[in-house]
Amino acid sequence: MGRILITGGFGYVGGRITRHLGRLRAPVNLRVLSRRDLERVPPWAGSVEVVRGDLRDLVALTTAVAGVQAVIHLAAPDEVMSRKDPDEALEVTGQGTHRLLQASLEGGVRRFLYFSTFHVYGPWARGRITEETATRPVHPYAITHRLAEDYVNWFRHEHGLETLILRLSNAIGCPADPLVDRWTLVFNDLCRQAVLSGHLRLRSDGSQVRDFITLTDVARAIEHCLDLPDWGDGLFNLGSDGPCQCSSWPKLLQRRTLTPGVSEWRSSTGRGGPASRPPRSSFASRSCSQRDLSSGGAFSKRRSAHLS
Repeated sequence: MGRILITGGFGYVGGRITRHLGRLRAPVNLRVLSRRDLERVPPWAGSVEVVRGDLRDLVALTTAVAGVQAVIHLAAPDEVMSRKDPDEALEVTGQGTHRLLQASLEGGVRRFLYFSTFHVYGPWARGRITEETATRPVHPYAITHRLAEDYVNWFRHEHGLETLILRLSNAIGCPADPLVDRWTLVFNDLCRQAVLSGHLRLRSDGSQVRDFITLTDVARAIEHCLDLPDWGDGLFNLGSDGPCQCSSWPKLLQRRTLTPGVSEWRSSTGRGGPASRPPRSSFASRSCSQRDLSSGGAFSKRRSAHLS
């Protein structure tokens, strides 16, 4: 496994991937493209080479891809920032991905792995959702990721760059770096509530059903993808193997936390207790790895998880 560049390698998902790859038995030569000042690089990343810059900096991109065999591209505004500033989302996620692809091609990069999102399928997707399901993004976060996917596919077909798009569902887990602010994610928000107040409150009626995958599984999936000799048609859904309804999340945390006083949960509507039965739709990959990545799985043949 040659030198790998990870954009967004100190972020919520990227940080866990960077740390995981850095801990492999066979040493991995890692480089991270980051906007952070060097003094704010997390202590565990001491052996990681850092190139300071972002996707709008052509000089930094040229430096970042020099001598790199594979790129793992995660840098992008999150869903909150994309809604606040759609123009920046377009500039960074869309055009920034195009700049990185161009720099990668000119720099001799062989493989390019792009992190997209399951949100590209849109809020109305029903039934068994696979890579063949039509995309209907309606949010700036999803729209710009879908645009970036098109650029990735263009470079695959036009220039022969070996590419892989991963449409990630909802990743959950502790970030590798405490400076990462992702408390808007529902599981993280509930964990913080358990610690700070001892009570859990959903900001919805609890009827939604979502697919979740742990950050550990995401990192192991990337390790596995890098080991695969062939990425097939270049598109995988990346999720878990079972449904999770919002109303069950506080109870799950209640069973697993040792924080005193976590004895009840309330939704933002003031109602607690079980919600209705999940709708029968699923998020699945019709392409597959050949091994289970963990006890929960990440992407494997015909595994699926319910979505609403």
